[in-house]
Amino acid sequence: MCRKLTICGSLTMRGSLTIEAAIIVPLLLMVFALTMESALMMYDECRETAALIMEESGPDTVKLFYRWKAAGELLNEGVDAQ
Repeated sequence: MCRKLTICGSLTMRGSLTIEAAIIVPLLLMVFALTMESALMMYDECRETAALIMEESGPDTVKLFYRWKAAGELLNEGVDAQ
């Protein structure tokens, strides 16, 4: 399929878009496929990270309270003895 391309009103060129399309279209499809693959990999990574965060347990606040209380009593006894 040949098309006429007019440049500056007087210069005309005849050519085919088949060769250009045969090179550009696969490159664009490859870029699109790589972009989609990397997006899916990042999505999976985010889901795994979120699952790990949800499984992680927080600090045991009751245990920490009694540890700090015991440590404070030990420090106060040491200060009172001097």
